[in-house]
Amino acid sequence: MKVLKCIRSRKDGVVIDILVTPDSKREGFRYDEGSGRLRVWVSEPASKGKANKAILKKFSKIFGNCEIISGKSSRRKTILIKGACIEEVVRIFRRLE
Repeated sequence: MKVLKCIRSRKDGVVIDILVTPDSKREGFRYDEGSGRLRVWVSEPASKGKANKAILKKFSKIFGNCEIISGKSSRRKTILIKGACIEEVVRIFRRLE
């Protein structure tokens, strides 16, 4: 499972490195070999934090309590899934494949 390359465990949860494509005609995500990150497509524009809100909504729906811990104004972001364990996150990604 290639997506494991962009997921790391921390004592406060699990972090996922993502690469965002805002203002996209499609929604979804998949592992991106070139960047080594999870590519995330959202239909919302990057202006006024709309894409960030869409990302957090999407990840929170799947994983629970999430926050962007770096890259708030960049396409390259790191998401923290608070209180999660890496095994749980991997299990969820396997179901989504």
